[in-house]
Amino acid sequence: MSRSGRNRKRDNRPKATAEDRIKYQDAWAKMMVDIWREKIERLHVIDTYRLHQDMNENLTTSGSEISVIQHKFMEYGIYQDCGTGNGYRKGNGGNLEFLDPANDNGQKHRKPREWFSRAYFASVMVLKEEMAYMYGEEFTGLLVDKIEEANRKRSTTMRSRLWGSRKH
Repeated sequence: MSRSGRNRKRDNRPKATAEDRIKYQDAWAKMMVDIWREKIERLHVIDTYRLHQDMNENLTTSGSEISVIQHKFMEYGIYQDCGTGNGYRKGNGGNLEFLDPANDNGQKHRKPREWFSRAYFASVMVLKEEMAYMYGEEFTGLLVDKIEEANRKRSTTMRSRLWGSRKH
C-alpha cells in the first residue's frame, strides 16, 4: 500500500495522546489569531485597531475528550471581510444609490478585504486532517491490540485442542 510522503513522515512520530491533541488544538487556536492579525495589518483593516486588539481564542475540553474552540472578534470584521457594511442592507433589491454612476457623490464601492474567511477555511481543513490522523492513530492502536489479544487466545486454544493441554 503506497502512502504519500507526508504520511511517511508521521510514521516516525510517537502515538498521539489526548494531551497531545489538546496541545495541538490550543496552538492551532492561538495561531489563527496571529494569522488574522497579520492579515488585518497587511490589508489595512485597521481604522481604530479595535478589531486587531479585541481578537481572542478559547479552548474548552470536557472529560469525554470533546473540545470546543471559540474565536471572538468584533462583528464589523465580518463586514470588512465580505466588503459590505453601511448602505448594504438586506431587502434593498440591489438598488444601491451611492453606486449609481449618475449620482456622483464621491463614494466608492467597497471591496472585500478577506482577512478571515479564506485563512479560516484552509486552517480548519488542516485541523480536521490532523485530528483525523491523531484519532485514527489511537483507534488503530486499540484495534491492533484487540486483534493480537484474540490471536493469542485463538492460537493457545487451537494448540491445546491439537496437542492437548500441558498440565502435569
